[in-house]
Amino acid sequence: MSTVDRIQQSGIGALILYLYSAGVLYLFVGDPTLYSLYALAAAPPVILVFLSSVFNDELMEFFVGKEIEEAFKAIDERTGDEEFYWDSDAETKESIDGMDERAHKHLVTILTGIGIALSLPFIVYYEFGALESAGAVGGSLIVLYLFSIRELRNLRQVVKSSVKLYD
Repeated sequence: MSTVDRIQQSGIGALILYLYSAGVLYLFVGDPTLYSLYALAAAPPVILVFLSSVFNDELMEFFVGKEIEEAFKAIDERTGDEEFYWDSDAETKESIDGMDERAHKHLVTILTGIGIALSLPFIVYYEFGALESAGAVGGSLIVLYLFSIRELRNLRQVVKSSVKLYD
């Protein structure tokens, strides 16, 4: 799948990052009539999706390496160490590709949550001050839970359920 397709199908994570970026730019610029503001807000999601596509294997190994290893062992036991994907029918290949797309969406959302959670206190500190920045740390923890921890659980579930395709 090309990077442009990945960007178009990257899910809620890229959308949330776009909205967050637009809000931050609006906070610093203050003029919502600048159309370049909207184009500039698209840069972080595009960069994130591009980098997550390029480093997909490394990021998947980092976040769910243990689950992938267990899934590969189970798949090898079921298929007899054969390359099942290339020998399977079109419907099974589509199912496997669909799981890959879902895994990528979860990965983008995880990275979005981490990015927002790390940047939010600094942006609030710069714009409003130290007291509000302390409150933003709590907001960062909520964002981290909603977008990263929950999506990490979902990503692990996608990897574990991929074994069922090889029955």
